[in-house]
Amino acid sequence: MDKKSKKILIRYMDDTKRKSLSLEEIAYAKEHGAILEDLFISNEEAIRILTQSIESISLSDAANSFLYSLSTRDMEHRYILASYVYALSWLMFDRGKTDKVPSRIERTFFNWVKYRGGGIWGGIGKPIFYLSEYVHMEKQTPTNIDKNILKEIISISSTMSDQATGIMLCKKIQESKILSGNKSEIIGILETLAICGILESPSHKGYLYSFTPPLMRDTGDLRQSLSYPLNWWRGINKVNYDNCYKIFNIDFSYLSKR
Repeated sequence: MDKKSKKILIRYMDDTKRKSLSLEEIAYAKEHGAILEDLFISNEEAIRILTQSIESISLSDAANSFLYSLSTRDMEHRYILASYVYALSWLMFDRGKTDKVPSRIERTFFNWVKYRGGGIWGGIGKPIFYLSEYVHMEKQTPTNIDKNILKEIISISSTMSDQATGIMLCKKIQESKILSGNKSEIIGILETLAICGILESPSHKGYLYSFTPPLMRDTGDLRQSLSYPLNWWRGINKVNYDNCYKIFNIDFSYLSKR
């Protein structure tokens, strides 16, 4: 999505600013994939789309997209990893039994959400859209800068106090200024690491090897707004370095000895 269509999309999603858009601008945004028709879909179609998408994408592709997004702040690639891990787990363990496929995929809304920060929300709707789009995108290669940003995030996560929450970790990372991004974007990054089982708790794990049904994810704390399993993570849980290596093929376990 180019800068012009992105700007049009953001105005289009604002009820007041939408009125100022010309028909030519809306047509431009549609032509460049910013404004899209909703997709009406069945459970069987969702399984087919996800299966075909995952056959075309490797875990390494998804991990590289996430890493690449850290320094570039490229939201087209930011949530591919979370979508991949969640969708693969959903296909293996759930397939719509507890996490139902929405009858309508609001593609324009999901496009807009990418640029407002946040993750995949722990539902199969966004992964269906993001992965089907990613199949047609150019794969990206992260730099050493990206890998160093991840290292710093992992290092900070491993040194938080025992009672620290995901929100506290987000604040600490923002204060460190190791990467650009607002609060919602940083939370989205941490939620991705949690979905991958890197920031998880022993009794509330990520989706790398299991699937937790929606009704079993809530902490019961009405003040809690984070997605599962980051909402259960505490500083005492530190970092799952084995899962981190599985995802990124980088061994950060030495950071635990600092």
